[in-house]
Amino acid sequence: MNDTNDFVGNEASIQPLIKNTDTSSFPKDVLEASKDIPILVDFWAEWCGPCKQLGPTLESVVKSYEGKIKLVKIDIDKNKELAQQLKIQSVPTVYAFFQGQPIDGFSGALPENEVKEFVNKVITSSGGEDKEKQVEEYIQAAEKKLASKDFDEALNLFSKLLSVEENNPRIIAGYGKCLINLGRPEEAEELINSLEDEVLSNNSIQNLVTSLKLLKENKNAGSPDEFEKKIANNPNDLKARFSLANALLAIEKKNEAVEHLLEIVKIDKKWQDDKARKKIIEILNANDEDDLFASEVRLKLSNILFS
Repeated sequence: MNDTNDFVGNEASIQPLIKNTDTSSFPKDVLEASKDIPILVDFWAEWCGPCKQLGPTLESVVKSYEGKIKLVKIDIDKNKELAQQLKIQSVPTVYAFFQGQPIDGFSGALPENEVKEFVNKVITSSGGEDKEKQVEEYIQAAEKKLASKDFDEALNLFSKLLSVEENNPRIIAGYGKCLINLGRPEEAEELINSLEDEVLSNNSIQNLVTSLKLLKENKNAGSPDEFEKKIANNPNDLKARFSLANALLAIEKKNEAVEHLLEIVKIDKKWQDDKARKKIIEILNANDEDDLFASEVRLKLSNILFS
């Protein structure tokens, strides 16, 4: 793996994969932006039937590559001088730019499979596959730092990764988790509020949303000591046990909190409209699907529910 300084950059704002631009913004949105990843430029017109066929196909294909390539759309009737400079003879015409230069292109409304072949060729020729492997290595390194609770270093790595793949849900979620664990939940919430719908709907981001929700709910949960005393006097005091679980969550003792919630379900499966089980599901939803902790808890919960 190369040194992580390869990815040095400012904390990235979350930008869309697809955007409309004009002549004045073309240098920034295409020439400068293509220094890092390839940019497809779709030259189209309102009156063009084939443009209306190709446009949604291009957007769908670009979204499927999750940040490895971006799409910029230019209305030739509103940007005639630019269209003339680039010698656009007909629409739709698509150019692929990389490092400030056009590297490939096509004209006409191609079917989806041919558009995918074109995009694959562009990504490969621009070194996108090698970059993907490198980014994956850095993500894994950042996630290891997060798992080992080295939150400052994890935040540093995720921040650098954001400057490279600003729409990658896995990177965004990791960055947000670091902010939460460093006591900066307001920044994590701002990050979530800045996301486009297509990114926000990702499972990793929804897990982050759930983590923030749990944090808010448990912020004023109180000290575990007072609830532990109540449970010592009466192990069947389910209200005190539920409050203890919330208090433990507030101080990041997730495993202990879940054990108390499981005990509530074991004593009374339907206590307060299934409140304990629902809380467990919320906690699990804040963890990655392949998380060992989540798998073990799901197994324990199933054994209790079906015993």
